[in-house]
Amino acid sequence: MPHKYPFLLVDKIIEMSDTHVVGIKNVTFNEHFFQGHFPGNPVMPGVLQIEAMAQTGGILALGTVTDPQNYDTYFVKIDKCRFKNRVVPGDTLILKLELLSPIRRGICEMKGTAYVGNKIVTEAELIAKIVRKEDTV
Repeated sequence: MPHKYPFLLVDKIIEMSDTHVVGIKNVTFNEHFFQGHFPGNPVMPGVLQIEAMAQTGGILALGTVTDPQNYDTYFVKIDKCRFKNRVVPGDTLILKLELLSPIRRGICEMKGTAYVGNKIVTEAELIAKIVRKEDTV
């Protein structure tokens, strides 16, 4: 995973196969975004929930190449996104991404579902492209 603090939004991967991945994000009050996102009533921004899904899905996508350190994944499209419940400090966000179709030509289509406990908080279909990093001099 190329992301680092403060933008790493996945704490650990708890399950992975060729077609799905499940990650965990422990949402704590000391997250930098809570300082300004509804002060006094902290809510995890939906866009960061989607980013957490994308990072989890990126792990699934990069697991399909033999040298993942030489690749990145980039968003191509977000579709059918729904925010169903708030995510607040103390929640454990469970991020499940499933392939909707086999990866072809580096295009990875996934359905993402984020849970807090058994409750769905966010859903989206994500499309990402696996891209070889350019050589830097």
